[in-house]
Amino acid sequence: MSLINEIINLPAPLLSHWGYLVILFAALLETAPLFGLLIPGQLIVILGGLLVKLKILEIGDVIFISAFGAIAGDYFGYLIGKKYGYAFITKFGKYFFLKEERFKKIQPLVNQNLGQALIIGRFNSLTRAFAPFVAGASKIPLIKFLIYNIVGGLSWSIVFVMIGYLFGASYEVLAPHLGRYIFLATLISAVLIYLYKYINRKKSIFYRYHLYALLTSIGSLYLFAKLIEDVIDQELVTHWDVWINQNVIHLWQPTLNKIMIFITNISSPTVMIILAAGLLLSLLYRKRIYYSLLLLFGMAGGLVLEILTKLIVQRARPINGLLTISSYSFPSGHATMALLFFSLVIYIFHNDFNNKIIKNLFIGVNVLLILLIGFSRIYLNVHWLSDVLAGLALGLFWLTVLILIFRVLMSLANTTLETIKHLLKKANHLPS
Repeated sequence: MSLINEIINLPAPLLSHWGYLVILFAALLETAPLFGLLIPGQLIVILGGLLVKLKILEIGDVIFISAFGAIAGDYFGYLIGKKYGYAFITKFGKYFFLKEERFKKIQPLVNQNLGQALIIGRFNSLTRAFAPFVAGASKIPLIKFLIYNIVGGLSWSIVFVMIGYLFGASYEVLAPHLGRYIFLATLISAVLIYLYKYINRKKSIFYRYHLYALLTSIGSLYLFAKLIEDVIDQELVTHWDVWINQNVIHLWQPTLNKIMIFITNISSPTVMIILAAGLLLSLLYRKRIYYSLLLLFGMAGGLVLEILTKLIVQRARPINGLLTISSYSFPSGHATMALLFFSLVIYIFHNDFNNKIIKNLFIGVNVLLILLIGFSRIYLNVHWLSDVLAGLALGLFWLTVLILIFRVLMSLANTTLETIKHLLKKANHLPS
């Protein structure tokens, strides 16, 4: 429990309050026709079970709330099906990437074996979202539906809460051996992989480079977690830190010192934020809204993550630096913000170059700037090597995750826009 509270910096009562609400609405919305295909409620219920094991939530409350949400959501789907019939799916299914042949597979199952559809079928995302609707559209008696609905909702809740609980038990067993932060990184990676596969299976919105972004985010997250563990436990990387700290002073020369101080001064997080603000205004003026939002959330989120990590690790800086800095050392804010800013510059503008040589030169210069800024922090002995590596890893993780998140949000925005256009078109054809 202390690890989770420490990382997200929230008191347990607030965590438990919002935890129950999130579980309730996730279970409720996941069973809604069409919309339920987009809600990973099952995963959230599993996480609820994990929080039970970590003594943040109560097991009886989590089972009751998730079961209640599932049962109520199914009842809502039943009522929609009973009122609007199959025409509802025919009309709106295409906006949620639901092919009619997939939906038709559920109809005979519900009509022939309602119990199997509502109890066993609840463990399949497509059946879970549409079996109650089909039951309503098929005019299944309400009492018969409610009996199977209650049994299915309660069974589903118990099974997935217990899966999360058992996962929490494995945390207590494995964390002392793997390390708390590596275990947490493994958990986050598993969630990212699950969500990526879940969303892509439902909507097929990701391209090949998004898979590379996912793999990069997982690799950088593991590196970041491993560096935290090594720093806290004084393991291998800290020996490299000390060796480099003691030997880098042999490179010091007056001219080179001035160059490195200049580089580090013009690349501070404050300067990076100012540069990002200027770029943001330019992008907004050119109406490149997607990149504007990506830049805004990328830089702001990176700054918040870097500050929070400093407060968690609380590592002292080297005492023999050329500059005197009193703030915490791990991770390097210069490295984090530089990687985010210059990587975003590459991501935003790399397709604007028709000449391949100029394009590669543009990318190379930005990468070189990131490396120079990181090196300047080590050269000046204001950071340990692991601080800079962690800053780069943190920035890379946040950037790649944000690219994936924005892809999902853009897809949802386009779907919503198409739905609104369709409804407006329908409304214009209504008689006045």
